Parts: sequence; C-alpha cells; structure tokens
Amino acid sequence: MGTQLPCIASHEGSGTVVKVGSAINEFEVGDRVLCFLTYHRCGVFSDCNGSEADRQYYPNVEGYLGVSRDGSFAEYEVVDGRECCLLPDSVSFQTAAPLACAGVTVWGGLVRANLKAEESFAIIGGGGGLGHLGIQFAKALGLYVIAIDARGEALSLAKECGADILVDARSGKEKVVEQVNKVTGGQGADAMLNLSDHESAAAIGAAVTKMHGKSYVCSFC
Repeated sequence: MGTQLPCIASHEGSGTVVKVGSAINEFEVGDRVLCFLTYHRCGVFSDCNGSEADRQYYPNVEGYLGVSRDGSFAEYEVVDGRECCLLPDSVSFQTAAPLACAGVTVWGGLVRANLKAEESFAIIGGGGGLGHLGIQFAKALGLYVIAIDARGEALSLAKECGADILVDARSGKEKVVEQVNKVTGGQGADAMLNLSDHESAAAIGAAVTKMHGKSYVCSFC
C-alpha cells in the first residue's frame, strides 16, 4: 500500500482527544474516542458520501493510519475526526481499539444479513479474532449462533463468548453439515459469515446455509 518506512504501526486506535482541529465540531478536548484507519477521504465520490456500510471503499484518500501514515502505537496520533466516534466511559481503550477494524468488519457482515431475533447465524472461523467478536454481537441481537472452527482453543473461546452450538470442522464437511442441519430443522443456517481463508471454508459455508439463505465473506487486514 505504498508504505514508506519508518512508519508507526497499528490501525486500531482509541484514546483521549488532546487537540481539536478548526473544522471539528463533534469532539472536545478530553473526549474518549475510537478512530478508524482512513485519513481524509475526498468527499467527492459517491462512496465517500453514500451509505455508511459502503464507505470503506473510498477511491481517493490521503492515507491509512498505521499503513501509510503513523498509527496508533504512537503516544500522540493525528486522526480524521470524520472517522471517529465517542466511547462510553464503561468501555476501556483496550476493549474498544480492536473494534476499529476487526469489530466493524464482522459487524458489517452481520448487519447485511439483516436477521431477526432467534434466527440462526453460522460463523466459519467462529473462534478467531473476528469470529469471537461476531459471536458476541450476534448474541446481543438475540440470534442463535453456530460457531464452526478447526482448533480446540478456538472452539473453547467460541463457547466462552456465548455460541449456542460448536461444530468442529476437522470432522469433515459431511459431519459439519449434519450437525448444522440437526439444530436448524434440516434447513441449514439462515445466514452464514465466512471469516476463514482455509481452502475448504467457502464450500462448508455454502453447504451449511439454507436455500436462499445469505452468505457473506469478510475480508480483513
């Protein structure tokens, strides 16, 4: 992405505002904020001004924090006020920071699924960095969560985060589909979110999703 070294890393930032630019009206010194990685989107193209769900596809920006500009590992960081949001005092900076990328990535897939409470939601890679956040989001929305993963520690984390059913992908595609069908009345999950880049993940994800269900693949950094 054209990174010129040295460059301070981290695109998942949270902190306290110590100075506010003249064009900023939403924040004051002392505010606790979460900041996204984009810096100065152009504000001209439709993607820059359109649906919030699609604004990550900016065609013209002045950089990305932690990638082409110094990022959140710095003691002080210059961020774009348009890409920030206020944090409640009850949320620590450590808890909030991953939401700036991992969190919004998996949340985007969940929002697009547009499920109703008690509908089923399968997550391929449910015990990973994005997956364990997705489980918590989905449970907060009242969904029935099916966590599919291929590592023991990942499945344990998925259970800890509230998954309703755990499915071990190491058992093979047929067994995975059988287990998902068992808890969904033979229909398959109402929606599926694939967070894994394993060569078998796409096929398993499609197989566990009901006919006319919704399938999403989340790309992440």
